[in-house]
Amino acid sequence: MSTVASDPEGVPGVPGTVTVSRVERPPLVDHELIVTAGAVASDVSSVLVTVPADAVFVDHYGDVDLMLVFREVPAND
Repeated sequence: MSTVASDPEGVPGVPGTVTVSRVERPPLVDHELIVTAGAVASDVSSVLVTVPADAVFVDHYGDVDLMLVFREVPAND
């Protein structure tokens, strides 16, 4: 898991964060990004680089805090 705290100039008084977690449920591997209110775009891009470039956006959850789910493309064996 990787967490990035937001730039203090994002939203006054609201320290946002972005967290990314790798979740393995063979054969699937998901990457969940949780973005809290007050996070700035640079926070999101800082953790998004840890997600494989060919991962596919498959779902989202939340209304204030947002979870974006990206799934790695399974290897063809």
